[in-house]
Amino acid sequence: MNGVPVARLFGFEIRVHFSWALILAVIAVTVATQAGRVAPETSALVRWVIGAAVAAAFLVSALAHELGHAVAARRAGMPGGPVVVYFFGSAASSRTAATRPRDEIVTALAGPAVSIILGALLLIATAIGEVVGSGPVQVTGRIAFLVGGMNIILGVANLLPAYPLDGGRVARGVVWMRTGDSRRGVRAASQIGRWLGISFGAIGLVLILLVDSIDGLMLALGGWFLVSSARAVERSGAIDTLLEGLHVEDVMDREVSSVAPGLTVDTFALQVLDGSSSPSLPVVQGDELVGVIGATQVRRVKPARWAETRTGDVMVRGDAMPRVAPETTLRTALDELHRTGLDGLPVMEAGSLAGIVTRKAVAEAIHDRLQTKGAPS
Repeated sequence: MNGVPVARLFGFEIRVHFSWALILAVIAVTVATQAGRVAPETSALVRWVIGAAVAAAFLVSALAHELGHAVAARRAGMPGGPVVVYFFGSAASSRTAATRPRDEIVTALAGPAVSIILGALLLIATAIGEVVGSGPVQVTGRIAFLVGGMNIILGVANLLPAYPLDGGRVARGVVWMRTGDSRRGVRAASQIGRWLGISFGAIGLVLILLVDSIDGLMLALGGWFLVSSARAVERSGAIDTLLEGLHVEDVMDREVSSVAPGLTVDTFALQVLDGSSSPSLPVVQGDELVGVIGATQVRRVKPARWAETRTGDVMVRGDAMPRVAPETTLRTALDELHRTGLDGLPVMEAGSLAGIVTRKAVAEAIHDRLQTKGAPS
């Protein structure tokens, strides 16, 4: 799963994406440098404190953006967590759990709405501080101005109608509402994203050639990002078509062996890694499923430590281990595998373990469908 778990808020696990380590450093350095140019008399320590404060405040703002999505999703009956905080707001997926276009639109708009409202409040606070305050109050107000402006940019930019921005989901929901076909909404959003990306790239290149502008480079990179995202959405749509009509019960392994949490990793590690057994094994204590362990977890343990590492020490458990039912669509199972980073998901039937569905099984199903579609009739 992407991100590092840092907290739990409103019932959601909060994860921060690894990219924030670089982003926070860039923001802190940029703000500290600008503070030195605007007020050269400010000490280096104060400049770095200001830079760190702005960076931290923007991270909290991005979290508020993501929580807006999560709360709206939960109110609509969709799973809203875990919440992964990405730079520039939610990395919206072309696939969601929404069953109605209205829920898709409302959930997508919730994040930008939070960012814009928060930004507006911070700008208002800045104006009040400039009028009635002095000294430390004005310094705090100027920090609020920076963070407020960044929130406004975050909210407005995310409304561009292209994946992976929230506006892509809004575009999808609008087309879905008008046509009754969610796939047409995805195709429309990807096409808009492609043309926006091409336009941004072209404008960026013109700016680079004519005025040697760093803004042109950023715009060109943004265009490349949108075009790449559009291609990813199209590939996702192709996979949707290939997996249409397939369910977990069609590919699940019903004869999979289970392991106990007290078993040492060396007793099954080689079989999991070389493919001679399932790449993911359920961990059972008595009659109860307590976790799952796969090739990903085994690789995290050095071979020299296999004999002393117990399954229970490295298995995935709790909220990080979703369960699926035999009637779950294979596309939904694949989404869960991507979201969690697991090699396999336990399949539960009538409260008991019925088997496991793995990435390998889904890949084989896709390959079989490709062979069938490519075979001569």
